[in-house]
Amino acid sequence: MPIQLHIFVGSARHVINSSVFICRFIAFHLSRLLFHLAYFLIIDILGFVALVVLRPSNHEYNPRYVDMFFLSTSAVTVTGLATIQMEDLSSSQIVVLTLLMFLGSEMFLSFLGLVLESSKQNKHDPENRRVSSVTVCEQSQLEEAIPQTPSTNSTDIKKSCLKYLVFVVLAYMIIILATGSLLVFMYIAHVASARDVLTRKSINKALFSVSVTVSSFTNGGLMPTNESMAVFSSNNGLLLLLTCQILAGSTLFPVFLRLVIWASRGLRLAKAEEPDFIMNNTRAVGFNHLLPNTKTAFLAALEIALVAMTVMLFCCLNWDSAVFAGLTSLQKITNALFMAVNARQAGENSIDCSLVAPAALVLFMVMMYTPALTKFFSACEDHKQSGPEHNNRTKKGNAFVKMMTLSPLALNAAVIMLICITERRSISTDPLNFSTFNIIFEVISAYGNIGLSTGCSCSRLLQLLLHPEKKGIVCHEKPYSFSGWWSDPGKLVLVLVMLYGRLRGFHKQTS
Repeated sequence: MPIQLHIFVGSARHVINSSVFICRFIAFHLSRLLFHLAYFLIIDILGFVALVVLRPSNHEYNPRYVDMFFLSTSAVTVTGLATIQMEDLSSSQIVVLTLLMFLGSEMFLSFLGLVLESSKQNKHDPENRRVSSVTVCEQSQLEEAIPQTPSTNSTDIKKSCLKYLVFVVLAYMIIILATGSLLVFMYIAHVASARDVLTRKSINKALFSVSVTVSSFTNGGLMPTNESMAVFSSNNGLLLLLTCQILAGSTLFPVFLRLVIWASRGLRLAKAEEPDFIMNNTRAVGFNHLLPNTKTAFLAALEIALVAMTVMLFCCLNWDSAVFAGLTSLQKITNALFMAVNARQAGENSIDCSLVAPAALVLFMVMMYTPALTKFFSACEDHKQSGPEHNNRTKKGNAFVKMMTLSPLALNAAVIMLICITERRSISTDPLNFSTFNIIFEVISAYGNIGLSTGCSCSRLLQLLLHPEKKGIVCHEKPYSFSGWWSDPGKLVLVLVMLYGRLRGFHKQTS
């Protein structure tokens, strides 16, 4: 028995060492695009297996493999489209989806990139120590002959700044997630209308608070409720809490990051030279979400202006429509603000998108298609920094990169035509739900990793409208995304679109 245990421990140690070596090799030698693609595929497959193994809370519901794979991909790519009723899932499956959204989020990947870059910078330290130990006898002569160069100082400062940024981003994520979950839980515990919704749906309050906070902060968009946040449309406080979390985890993260660094410098939580160097040398640090002062202020001003314009247009077009039925003026403005923010990133809806005015839906579609300003700024910085080493590095896997850098407009047009082919039978029998506009809206939402959807309604089924006396026509309302009504080939095509959309920022930087 001890011999078998020794063999088992040795084998486990060998597997762990091999895994660490493979991860380091992939991180340091493969291109960013291939690394992220492998990362998303591995996490996606593991999430799919976990969702299939775990049983749903509704014992009468037997989930299909295609739907579970679609849901896992939607969580990993932080898209938020769902082809099943979320309330049919068990608490353990909700935990898996929450973990998938966190692991696939831009925030976690940025933190992981900082850790890898910091370890890469420290990789040469042992060699430097060995060289200095060999020449220690002549160190005084070398110091007199060769003065210390500024490049050495800047390299050391950059290493310490990367370590400092790792700490800052980690603390930022922990504080936002912990504080956000606590505030959501306290709101639900003290507001009867929100508490009654979860009680009626038999959803655990603590699990809901954590899942909603992670979904908002990571811009995942998947909620434990079937109707997303539409059942909380009258709860202004909850919608505003989630709005702040969405902005803190996406478009305004560079602004909050600068505020945190400035606050840590004021509170003297780190050496003064590290925050000063980071604030004044953002390009040298190489963190995409760390922008110069001017660009950070421009980003904040432009985001506020864009949200304000969207709120005004949305209210003007839908103020007296069925979208805001039963809501007060303050609740209408809060819901308009919530939708304006979600149309950029998270995709959580507090209203029925199928009732929104067409002009507002077109605006949502443009906002979903347009990438975040942070990615635009980082792409500009990468273009300025490109040199011979950068060009040589991007030549690796050039054929794959060229395939991935297909024009997004051409790709989306091809996907829309392909979806129209796979769903041609539904288009002919249900032209109101399966309209070309709804298909385009769903594809753009998947490509932008947003998750807004017009859904599918039995009230728009043309056969029921023309022949209400026919009893053979059966339609059941299902509160999930429009893609949930698609055929299996159509869902698989949308899975590829979600993965492509999640990687679009990386292949643009490698092209």
